[in-house]
Amino acid sequence: MQHKAKLKRSKKFYFFSTLATLILIWVFLVVFDQGPVDVLHDSDPGFALSRAAEMPSVDCVEKEISVALVEGDKPVYSLVGELCAIGGFDNKTLQVLVSGAGYGSVYWDFPYQPETYSYMRAALAAGDAVFNFDRLGIGKSDHPFGMNLDVDTQAYVLAQTISALTAEQTYDAVVTLGHSFGSVIALSHALAHPEQVAGIVLTGYAHNVNPEFGPSMGQGIEVAAFGGPFVGDIFDPTYLISKPGSRANAFYTSANTDPGVVLTDDLTRQTTAAGELISMNKYFADQSMGLTVPVLMIVGDDDFLVCGGDLDCSDHAAIIANETPYYSPAACLELIVLDDTNHNANLHKNAPQTFALMLDWVGRYVGSAGRAASEPCLAS
Repeated sequence: MQHKAKLKRSKKFYFFSTLATLILIWVFLVVFDQGPVDVLHDSDPGFALSRAAEMPSVDCVEKEISVALVEGDKPVYSLVGELCAIGGFDNKTLQVLVSGAGYGSVYWDFPYQPETYSYMRAALAAGDAVFNFDRLGIGKSDHPFGMNLDVDTQAYVLAQTISALTAEQTYDAVVTLGHSFGSVIALSHALAHPEQVAGIVLTGYAHNVNPEFGPSMGQGIEVAAFGGPFVGDIFDPTYLISKPGSRANAFYTSANTDPGVVLTDDLTRQTTAAGELISMNKYFADQSMGLTVPVLMIVGDDDFLVCGGDLDCSDHAAIIANETPYYSPAACLELIVLDDTNHNANLHKNAPQTFALMLDWVGRYVGSAGRAASEPCLAS
């Protein structure tokens, strides 16, 4: 027990050190930013746009959903996403895909070699319906003041989104899948609204923060109003964006990465709101013990964000031992550690195998393509 308490204190120290670094960098950039830097453009070689909507027999509808940030407020913000299925929407599990910080819906429906890197395509081919959307503060969706966006407001927006989708169509089940910050949103949402989901998938997330990640990230971000592709479109100084070229080492294992993926990642990068970064701290503690729906965790053993400090993910047994105490039996936790994979698990060469693992879990614990779960979580 003493060792466990010491470990938790150490993890909190690492996280808050990272958080403090990010806030200081943000303030420094707001005051001293020297202007825009050169960015890549979608006319560069190797970039081709291909969306899941172009798959044979797929039906897609763009949805614009009115949402509020806080319960009781009038829904004045628009969230935009794409709802797709093959062969109609009846007798389907609905997979709701939640992107991470600095990533929009492109992460889940990647335009470079989509037959390999688009999870959305894989889920549609498996027979499920998919809603892939731009979170508030991202892409086509509205951009509120960045300090008003945090984990819990985004989780409440997700709850309104699922309510709107299920009011229009009856689905066999709903499962949320998150990447990085999107995993934190999915976790927060499942704690507050367990009745809405039959399971959650958390990727790029663990109860640990690498103490080296904050300084590295700080060197690779700038204020979106002053530098990057959104200068002239975004004026709110509380929105940040990564600099071109900064993601390669932070989010990818080079030996397992196609250079075209990193190029496309740079071309399609999105913003992060300062309020989102500041609000994540509590969800690296033991809140996950309150989850009452099945949980799948996917962690790359090279994940630069969540591996490091006290946690060596190259020791697969160590990360499983680290994470298991943070979940109750009601979560029926299943944790998969991917070899030679960094933070962006969807965008490494082993993506098809990763997608197969995720879809297999959905089929076993949630149900898929009109079939009931083959291994439902029966823990009390």
